[in-house]
Amino acid sequence: MVGVGVVFLRAGRVFLAQRTGAHGAASWGSAGGHLEYGETLEDCARREALEELGVSVGSLRPLCVSNIVEYGRHYVDVEFLGEIGNQEPVPAESDGSFGDYGWFALRNLPEPLFKPMRIAIDSLLSGEWYHDGEA
Repeated sequence: MVGVGVVFLRAGRVFLAQRTGAHGAASWGSAGGHLEYGETLEDCARREALEELGVSVGSLRPLCVSNIVEYGRHYVDVEFLGEIGNQEPVPAESDGSFGDYGWFALRNLPEPLFKPMRIAIDSLLSGEWYHDGEA
């Protein structure tokens, strides 16, 4: 399966929301989901951000690609940094995918992080863009 996510940064803080459904429940992540047939990676990131967090994403910058075997699933995951200006992400009540949410300092994040988010944060801090799933 192919997963696509989008990470939002603002003033040295990252937006995170606690997952409530599907795989990775109770972990902290951001908007993301499955790539649909015929969809570009960028369109998927924008769609998921709008559906799950109500924000329209402007520019996207590739952040990392990883091979994730976790939560009983196997994904090739692509994460982007997304520009949302001064919009405030708020989890969609109708979606029900997230509970608590907020902006967190990159060096003081809630735990546990959703595996794709952990890798995305590691990529932000290290500059490493590919993760083979061994770590």
